[in-house]
Amino acid sequence: MNSKTFELSRRQMLRGAGACISLPLLEAMIPFQSANAAVGAEGQPIRFAGFFMPNGVAHNHWDIKGSSLSKLSRSLQPLAEYRDYVTTITGLNNPSGAHNLGTAALFTGQVPKKTPNPAQVNVGNASFDQIVGNAFKANTTLPTLELGMSSPSKGVGMNGATNVYRSFVSWKNATTPVPHELNPKRAFDRLFKNVSVTSNPNAGPSSGLKPDSSVLDIVLEDAKSLQKRLGKADQQKLDEYLTAVREVEERLERQASANVNLNITPTTLKAIRDTEKKLNKALGSGKKGLSAVPQIPYQEYGRLMMDVMALAFWSNSTVASTLMFGDGLHGRNMSFLEGVNGNHHSISHHGNKPKGLSEFGLINQFFVSQLAYFLGRLESMKEGGSNVLENSVVMLGSNISSGQVHNGKNIPVIVAGHAGGKLRGNRNIQAGNKPIAHLHNSLLSKMGIDKRIGGSKEKLRGV
Repeated sequence: MNSKTFELSRRQMLRGAGACISLPLLEAMIPFQSANAAVGAEGQPIRFAGFFMPNGVAHNHWDIKGSSLSKLSRSLQPLAEYRDYVTTITGLNNPSGAHNLGTAALFTGQVPKKTPNPAQVNVGNASFDQIVGNAFKANTTLPTLELGMSSPSKGVGMNGATNVYRSFVSWKNATTPVPHELNPKRAFDRLFKNVSVTSNPNAGPSSGLKPDSSVLDIVLEDAKSLQKRLGKADQQKLDEYLTAVREVEERLERQASANVNLNITPTTLKAIRDTEKKLNKALGSGKKGLSAVPQIPYQEYGRLMMDVMALAFWSNSTVASTLMFGDGLHGRNMSFLEGVNGNHHSISHHGNKPKGLSEFGLINQFFVSQLAYFLGRLESMKEGGSNVLENSVVMLGSNISSGQVHNGKNIPVIVAGHAGGKLRGNRNIQAGNKPIAHLHNSLLSKMGIDKRIGGSKEKLRGV
């Protein structure tokens, strides 16, 4: 039963000196007649999260047979708990299947201009996430949030195209890539401490706040005042939301403390870097995925990024976000996974040998497990009579079909979420070699956005 006694603006924020936090959807923000709606609450935008998984997949461990997800493949097993939210798509093509060009094409749906000159890049149109963010920008603090886990690559690829293409999936327009944030703490501060991204991902907060000050402590007085006016259901939801924000803050602080406790002096750091240079010279560039400088473990790194994304959606701070698990030629060492020995890119060139295919399948399964973590976070975040996953569209895709064959035919694609009731799950759609732009156009329509992408007006049947 709706127990609210007043109506609250959807754009209401908790405020303090130098900080503010957007709020999740509360019953008090919904008109009385629609407060119990299951999904698509009035004024609630549909969010979009796009994930880039490099190097394609081992199709023998990935592909689904049949039209449902009743029997998941080995690599897709982590999605078992969320299959009712999930649709896999078989036979969808990236118009430019290559490590660099295919990366830029994933969310733009166009064949990028092949040029070695970074100043002459052209991907045809803005990327999907930017179109969504622009459509709903009036209702958010930050229309889009771009995150990445690999630094931009320099130089030119083997196919003669600039590596700018392999470094970015988000494009503001045809010629402008959008830089991604590499530091989850910086991303958190952009959303909750009103700071802007800088060229140094390791920089601390640039606001007037003390580095160790908590956003929640700053807005606590406003939060207490608001809670007194809310109904019981909203009081509980606000408490859950603030607890989730505090949890992410504490995890980031623990990681920062762990790094400080390493006591890396300038002299020690120089020695580490000198040793790193020696290792690279001795072992070759294939070891670039092994950083000599202590870093956040890869799994936790990704999950901290996804925690920030989920909070951004729940608070309505943004409606569109992308996360690159690596660049288009991802070479991180994946030996932390049981049964895997080597770096991602090398293992993707498996030669169709059973051992290599098995290792590649386990790497693919790892990325799917990361996606499942994000879906779980969204599902746990309640709003109205629904949850954030119900009101989202989540997409994971790759630049190529398989590392063994560098083309864009039958790339791996997963779509999750219900788009406010407009998407169904537990399905495997046979695309019949259609371009990925057809999927983009279908999803834009489901999100109520009257735009088309990829130089086509066609939609993917069955979505």
